[in-house]
Amino acid sequence: MVRPIFSLLLSLRHKDLYHQRTHSILKSMSNDGTSEGGVKPKRIFCYGDSLTAGTAPPLYDLFPYGQSLESELGDDVVVRWKGLPGWTAGSMVEYLDDNNVGLRAAVNGIDNPPIALVIILAGTNDIGFLTSSMTTGSAPDVTEAVKPIVTMHKACLDITKGEHKIRTLAVGIPGSAWQQLNASASKLAADMNSSIQEFAQSYPDGLASYTDFPFPYEKNDLWCSDGLHLSPKGYTRLGRDLAPIVEKIIEKCS
Repeated sequence: MVRPIFSLLLSLRHKDLYHQRTHSILKSMSNDGTSEGGVKPKRIFCYGDSLTAGTAPPLYDLFPYGQSLESELGDDVVVRWKGLPGWTAGSMVEYLDDNNVGLRAAVNGIDNPPIALVIILAGTNDIGFLTSSMTTGSAPDVTEAVKPIVTMHKACLDITKGEHKIRTLAVGIPGSAWQQLNASASKLAADMNSSIQEFAQSYPDGLASYTDFPFPYEKNDLWCSDGLHLSPKGYTRLGRDLAPIVEKIIEKCS
């Protein structure tokens, strides 16, 4: 079993390829135009770490679940994504306004129409870093661990685009081989997911939503052998499983 911190380092070799693609993905969203009926498409933006980028070691290609999600949702929905392999949620917050990788910068930069829904899948790397360096008897502070993820949601929800209201969907932190071996990691993941869900349920006007990760970690063809990343088939399954949940949310979007 590869320990999480080393699994994260393995994913870093995908960064150069990923960043080459990121700009074109976001640029294409700004030129999506209108559908045949003259109706502007609803835009969805997926943001997170390597599980959003679609990293699948040892394969070098990327398999973002956003592609599968878009194909499931139909022609009147456009899905784009930005995934940062190896990044913790804490690092993402530090770069919220960075024009190359920042979440708030990306959401602010999309107009006519603005983004309807932001999907955030983050926290896996935070668990790896927090628990792989723990001393005996210590336990991470769940509130502090969750704070960066909540901050990212609030950063999107606080953006005003006239009367348009942006919604967010938090996807729960998935299981992993590390969590199966380390009780502290498993507990931290469960506690973080519960805390994120509480945030979403308490947010005004139902603008924030939460869903558990759609399927568990198992040694099967949905997961890579590193025990951390999804396989190409797993990413396709993730997009397909999220589609009905996303569909219900965007029905409420103005």
